[in-house]
Amino acid sequence: MSNSPTPSSPSHPKGIELFRAGQYDEARRAFEEARAEAQRADDRQAEGQALNDLGAAYQKLRQHDQARQSFEAAIRLFADLGDDRRRAQAMGNLGTLLGEMKKHREAIIRLEQAADVFTRIGDKQSAALTLKWLSRTYLQNWDFLEAIFAYERALARLEPLPPDQALLRKLLQIPMRILSRGT
Repeated sequence: MSNSPTPSSPSHPKGIELFRAGQYDEARRAFEEARAEAQRADDRQAEGQALNDLGAAYQKLRQHDQARQSFEAAIRLFADLGDDRRRAQAMGNLGTLLGEMKKHREAIIRLEQAADVFTRIGDKQSAALTLKWLSRTYLQNWDFLEAIFAYERALARLEPLPPDQALLRKLLQIPMRILSRGT
């Protein structure tokens, strides 16, 4: 799902509402209609947003191939429009989907790309959230060291940290100091 304002399509806000209510098949239908409305209005921005949110609905429905196609189409559309923030959102969504599909290497690539774009455009919150998903993906791939590094990078984006996360960051730095002494 996106955290951007919803497009002007009347079906899109309905899809968001249904998605948040856990009615994913109904949300899917609303997002499909929102995409069709955007295409009729030649509103490529709204079409990309509908595609991204449609991918999220398909993902919840465990229709992974359709979700992947929707996210990839949204990425291409946002790239054509030069909308880096929404392109990074779609890349992050695709990364989480690929992780869910156990395609960890592809997931890592997409999540790294999304985090890099968010960092470049100055969206620290989204970069940190994406890096936390990256850490989770590394854990699912049994790559504990990379998981620690990714999580530490996420925390670094959130400076100044709340006290509980500052303590966690200090704890994460212990294995990193030990490893850096070995090189």
